[in-house]
Parts: sequence; C-alpha cells; structure tokens
Amino acid sequence: MNIELRDLRYFEIIAGLGHLGKAAEVLCRSQPALTKCIQRLEGEVGAALFERKGRGLQLTAVGREFQARAAKVRAASDRYLNDMRDFVAGSVGKVRVGCGPITADYLLPIICNLVLGHEPGISLEVTINTNYVLKDLIRQDRLDMIVGVVTGDDEFRHQAFIDDTVVVAAGRHHPIFRRGKVRLEQLPDYKWILPNAMVGSRKWLDDVFLAHDLPRPHAHIETNSLPSIHDVIGSTDLLCFLSRLTLAHPKTRGLLREVRLRETTMVRQLGITYPRGSLMPATARLIELLDRHHPEHIGVVPSEPGLAS
Repeated sequence: MNIELRDLRYFEIIAGLGHLGKAAEVLCRSQPALTKCIQRLEGEVGAALFERKGRGLQLTAVGREFQARAAKVRAASDRYLNDMRDFVAGSVGKVRVGCGPITADYLLPIICNLVLGHEPGISLEVTINTNYVLKDLIRQDRLDMIVGVVTGDDEFRHQAFIDDTVVVAAGRHHPIFRRGKVRLEQLPDYKWILPNAMVGSRKWLDDVFLAHDLPRPHAHIETNSLPSIHDVIGSTDLLCFLSRLTLAHPKTRGLLREVRLRETTMVRQLGITYPRGSLMPATARLIELLDRHHPEHIGVVPSEPGLAS
C-alpha cells in the first residue's frame, strides 16, 4: 500500500475525536484536506473506514481493524525514528575498537566503564593486536578507532592521553641483576624475547644499539604480545622490552624487574588513533567521553626509584 505516515496520523486524530471539524481544529488543517486524506486511505484499503453518525463520524468494522494496525505502524515508525535520533546523537551504535596488548590491560577497562556509565546504548567490538596491524584494519574500514601507542604520522588523527615508558626487563632472578651496574654493550650477550621487527618499540630498541655501533639484540623468541607471556619471561633467562605499566600490573605478580639503563628507556604516548574525515556518531561520542574524562580516570605509573634520567 502507498500510504503516508502523515495520513495515518490524521486518521488517528479523526478516529479519536469522531468529528471532522474538531479534528481540523486540532490539526490546523481544513476539513476538505482531511476529507481527501480519508479518501486516499479508503482508496488504498479498498473499503470505507468511516460512516456518518449524526453530525459526527464513527469507524466501520474495517475502520476499527485499520485503526489497530495503523497504531502499530505509527508506533513502530516513531520507535525507529527515535532510534535514528539516538544514533545520530551517538548514544546508540557499535564502535569497533582496536587495542594493543598494553592498552587492553590498562586503558580498555577505563573505556568500558566510561561507556557503561555514560552511554550504555553503545556496544564495543574489541580487537587486540599490534599497532601496525590495527592501522591496516582501519584502512580496510574494519575498525573505527585504536586505543594504543600514538605515533606522529599524518595519515590518521591522534589524541595522546598519557605518557608510557618502555624499558628492558627480566625475571626477578635473572643473572643480569647479580652483576651490579649494567652497561649497554653487555646486553647483546643475553638472550631476548622481543616483539616482531615491525613493532615500533622493537625498531626503537634496534636503533639504540645501531647508534652505539653495537649488534642488535637477537630475538630467540618473537611475539606480538609480550604482556601476555609474562610467565615465560619470569621463568627464563630472557631479557625483554616492555612497558612499565606491565611491570606494575597486578597480573605480573612481581615476576619481572626493570634493568635500569638510561639508553634503553623509551618514552612514548598512549591515546587514540582514528580516521580523518567524518566519523560514525557513536565513535565521535566515545572520543568525546575519553577527551572529557581521561584526566580524572587515567594516571601515570611512576618511575622506579633510582632510575637514571
């Protein structure tokens, strides 16, 4: 049927008042205009919807059934249009969030609590991987934003929230802690577990050794998620390069310890990365929440006492 929602609304008012003149006053329309509305509806239905009763109108049997169905159509229409308004306002919808291993532990709980507390109509779809993989997923339109390490490229937009320090670390009983002051040139002699060569922190660490004319650390084990295998690091004689946030996280249970060395202390920023151009409303709303609330929720893990600066 080719029926306009406006005509359904007029029909409901006419049926409720049972009088064409009163309906015209309420709707601020002329009686001839409402008569044409009834005629259009009756033409689509193929039967009379009203019959005369004194100076007013009453519904026919078909009209009563049409009224019940029209009410459902109008209610569904109002509900879906209201949902659309909520969607445009960013209070409903799905946000596809990519997280690095560090931010999955540290920032993701904060994001989830912000959404649940302020916009429970927003749902999250979370993917955990390395930053370079997540950026490729944004390019493929399979992610809306990344919560992780913020880089300086111009391809995406970035907002940094906190500083993060990445250091060389090992299990608490690693032999390196028995030799007193550690020097950079001693580190290539040890076995390492490292991110793969595409990860930014690995590139930075390699460059440090190359700048000092030293061989790069040899990775006996490579992984895309160092924080997830802290038990392996803690139970072996492997050095690693990971965030102090991981060292301070309860899940490490004091297994790991920092190898204090100025040259291998990297400071980076954590925050959000998202595409340039227009965003889905729910994504824009989540970015707004993070921008507004992160100072009161996100703290910086302090440096270990005695670290050379």
